[in-house]
Amino acid sequence: MKRLLAPLAALALLSCASAEPPLSAAPTNELSPAGLEEAGAYWQVLYEAGEWEELRTLYADDAVLMTQGQAKIEGADAILAFLQRLSNMGAEVAFRFQPEEAFVEGDRGFVTAKYRMDIAFPGKEPSVVVGRSFLVYKWRDGRWKLWRDIDNLAPDVTAEDFER
Repeated sequence: MKRLLAPLAALALLSCASAEPPLSAAPTNELSPAGLEEAGAYWQVLYEAGEWEELRTLYADDAVLMTQGQAKIEGADAILAFLQRLSNMGAEVAFRFQPEEAFVEGDRGFVTAKYRMDIAFPGKEPSVVVGRSFLVYKWRDGRWKLWRDIDNLAPDVTAEDFER
């Protein structure tokens, strides 16, 4: 069960019910640290809304996800299949994402962030997973695309770090 509840990327973070993402959540696609943070927030909105096709556009084709307790997941389509698994099993997943650092070097962007993931399966006690992510983005086609996502459990990140 721990492998099933392993943290996801990133990033990000309320329920997986399908809904149109708010237009205000769409990133401005700035080649800047603020643009990176907007890209992460947009990821969260799309994930929570179950907008899988649009979420796929936020990944480079050769993206890699390395999350706690899981084998390396290679390729955007494989990552999307992994991200969908909890909602496909009936869980509601909420994310909170707190960027700690974001910087840009050329066409690469780097983000370190704390995350909290709340997982609720019908009829079961909810689970909370907290940790830290290190995200590497590539600037492609006028927008930030997730290229590498490394998540881990971090003893200095607690559920209480996230305000409700």
